[in-house]
Amino acid sequence: MNKSTPQFPHASPPWLLIVCASLFLSGAKGCKPEKELVDDAIEEATGTVYSVSHTFSVNDVLGGFDGVTYAENPNIICGIGGESPACPEGAAQPKAVKKGGEMMYPVDSEFGFYVQDFVGAAEKIYDQDYGEGWVGNIDDGLLVANAKTVVFKAPKRTGTWCAGLGGGLVKCSSEHYTTLEHVLTCYESVPYTTDDPTTGEQKNLTNPYDNSVIGNCADAKLDNALHIMRAGELTDELLHSTVPGEQMIANESTVRDDIAVGRDYSVTLKDDGKPLYRWGNAVKRPNDVRLYVRMALPDEWKVEGAEFKVLNAALIVHHQITNNPNDQLRPEDMENEAAIGQLPEYLVSGADWVSTKECYEGDGDYIPSGTLFKNSLFAQEGSFSADLQDGLTNAWYTTTDRDPFAGVLDDEDNVLGGPRWRLKSNKFGQDIPSLTIPEQNCLQPPFSHGIDKYPAGDKTTTIINLLDFDEGVESPLASSLGWIDASQNSVNISKGFGEDTSGPNGLSVNGLPLTEDFDLAVYVKGDAKGARLYDVTLHIEYEAVEAEE
Repeated sequence: MNKSTPQFPHASPPWLLIVCASLFLSGAKGCKPEKELVDDAIEEATGTVYSVSHTFSVNDVLGGFDGVTYAENPNIICGIGGESPACPEGAAQPKAVKKGGEMMYPVDSEFGFYVQDFVGAAEKIYDQDYGEGWVGNIDDGLLVANAKTVVFKAPKRTGTWCAGLGGGLVKCSSEHYTTLEHVLTCYESVPYTTDDPTTGEQKNLTNPYDNSVIGNCADAKLDNALHIMRAGELTDELLHSTVPGEQMIANESTVRDDIAVGRDYSVTLKDDGKPLYRWGNAVKRPNDVRLYVRMALPDEWKVEGAEFKVLNAALIVHHQITNNPNDQLRPEDMENEAAIGQLPEYLVSGADWVSTKECYEGDGDYIPSGTLFKNSLFAQEGSFSADLQDGLTNAWYTTTDRDPFAGVLDDEDNVLGGPRWRLKSNKFGQDIPSLTIPEQNCLQPPFSHGIDKYPAGDKTTTIINLLDFDEGVESPLASSLGWIDASQNSVNISKGFGEDTSGPNGLSVNGLPLTEDFDLAVYVKGDAKGARLYDVTLHIEYEAVEAEE
């Protein structure tokens, strides 16, 4: 068996800044402080180096899908003075932060939801309730606090969260069937905890008193027959496709349409076309505070007919560590599922992946060394989700031997993959949603207080590699054209960017302006106590593309 680090999408060979930045070690052993890294990067660069910075402020706050910010429409924030209106009676009001005393002012935006139990959610309009969050300028940056996330009840098996009698919520949804299965049954479609995972034989159920066999998990297989729901009624139409538009479209808000429901669970589609398995009885819809930052790009990029190859590109954000792993950084309004951070170490054995260390899953289940992360014998071509298609086990998705906010280097210090395009948080997120990231991998949950690797509220630096992209696919930002012209950006084209276009640019499908400069969206979600964002810097190294004769 050959030892392997997880294989990540390859970016262009990184400069020194990105090598250390991807490890998030600002000044730690093995890396120099950020300013020295930048100086070294400039000295070692073979191309032209360009940098531009921006300090966050209330002027960056977006109001809606028209791309207008507070700087253009002061009605987006109330009570802040100047041209901003007074906060209406009965609406949210300005408030002071308990720790620090800074003032925050209410936001009225379209980035929230009205909800109705057992029906769904509808996007908000400008309603002057100023109920979508609070913002306020602070020394060297911006303070953002979200309004309370709204929740609506859902019929059994159709929710994304499970609500208990005490009002608490736990996540009850996943993109991975094997994770759904691990929660709801002892049957394993991709075996990894059975006596011999290569045979497909399931585990016996035993009497806890005398260990006698009383059943077998083979009898506990989930019912995978899913019927399409239309207008609140289950039809006879069975789900057979997850291609958006064939039977369902992407849906996060309604439990009456565009959802397929079975006896044990339900399925909806996400914006990226991936299935989302659901087995809960509630749905959460956050009130986002969204920011838009426009940062100037080199003038020579904007000369007609010019094109430049981007050798390296890093985005550096200074902020406080948040309590929510879903605060997004969206360069040119792009998401990037290929940027996934540090994944578990494993051994390659033929077509299988085998764990190399003793560890624990997020729910506390023990993972012995030698556990199968990938069991290729049970890969199911044509299945809805990637875990079944590739034969990846629940252990692969839920082991705590990972860090979504760290990059990975090979033995020669080349970056194999970068961290998630998120503001650094204290939690894992995804299939380990509520667990804080400990200082040391593979500690047994629940973790002791005070061992957080990323303590919420600490000042930090998030750095993402803008050339990190899908394996075998060149990043749309590898060419200057993908930065200055949305019609040359393959991601924006696939999303149908030009709903309100003027020439090659316009508004993205999410209402972000796409211009000839660098356009950055920041989504802050679920940070009720407040997130502090200070500044953002873009570093680029590039060279001219020779014109063809």
